[in-house]
Amino acid sequence: MAPFISIIMPVYKSEKYIVKCVESVIAQTFTDFELLLVDDCSPDNSSKMCDEFAKKDSRIKVIHLPKNGGVSNARNTAMNMVNGEYLCFLDSDDHFDNNMLEVLADSVRKNPCQVVIFGLVEEYYDEKGQLVNTKKVTYEDKILKDKKTLRNEIPSLDLLDLYGYPCNKMYNIRYLKKTKAVFPQMKFNEDIIFNIDFFMDAETCNILDFAPYHYVKHTGSKTGSFIPTYYEDIMVKIDRMYSQFEYWKMLDEKTTNFLALRYTRYLFSALERNCDKKSSMSHKQRKEFVKKVFQSDRYKKLSPYFDGGGFIGIMAKVLKTKSTFLCLSLARVIFMVKRFIPGLFGKLS
Repeated sequence: MAPFISIIMPVYKSEKYIVKCVESVIAQTFTDFELLLVDDCSPDNSSKMCDEFAKKDSRIKVIHLPKNGGVSNARNTAMNMVNGEYLCFLDSDDHFDNNMLEVLADSVRKNPCQVVIFGLVEEYYDEKGQLVNTKKVTYEDKILKDKKTLRNEIPSLDLLDLYGYPCNKMYNIRYLKKTKAVFPQMKFNEDIIFNIDFFMDAETCNILDFAPYHYVKHTGSKTGSFIPTYYEDIMVKIDRMYSQFEYWKMLDEKTTNFLALRYTRYLFSALERNCDKKSSMSHKQRKEFVKKVFQSDRYKKLSPYFDGGGFIGIMAKVLKTKSTFLCLSLARVIFMVKRFIPGLFGKLS
């Protein structure tokens, strides 16, 4: 008998976390699942640990990849090997609450849909492995049964960062295969591209005010480290979302303002990252970077809609001035605040 839910978990240098992660799946109150552990040629003991788990539980299968190909390749490979009706993704340092699969299965049995979206708990750990902060992110319960209502929810979901993640969703595998969505080979931001492709023509979705997924962020992880291709990769998201709303015929003033403010946020994130010594950028190079931004078609399309409240509104107003000096000065302030008063930056952003 094929399982109801398949779970894909790429594994690479995960020996510190994999036991807690896999045990959170084994402990599920819903038992009709398969767990695919994708060993991405991990140099530590993760590979051996995966095999040990598989020996103890027939629901666990191990895929040993012939060479390291990254998380996108690991997920894409496993997607061709799943047997379930629905699919969840799990990162090897994260974990589930033990009732997660039961609640998700109940949801699709009551209201069959192409995808379920649920909340998550972000857990922040310092260099010593100590939990220093948690943040619960959820959205109100909704049953969406047509394209228009589903599409209208996307901006609000993205503002909470619940649109881009694959880990806070359960996908109908039959529909997923129709979309031909795969994870692109990118250093950063591959998740949102996968979801944009999946949701392009989606019609039905269950949103649950339920946060059973624990998304762990370690100091020094990819989300907190310097990424040389950050700007290029994050702008792919803006361009693809712009194209998506254009395809949906939703590029009205409200939606374009939403995109403009997301663009503002990501641009200043790139600018403040360029202040990091790891960027190896001189002040002159940072000025040239900003000048190219002002000359881009992306800026020209979105700049008329730079309008908003709060700190993001201040960033938008500065960006609209087309002042290289003001943009770089604000980016430097953001960099210093994030570095020395991270709690304040969290409140501002």
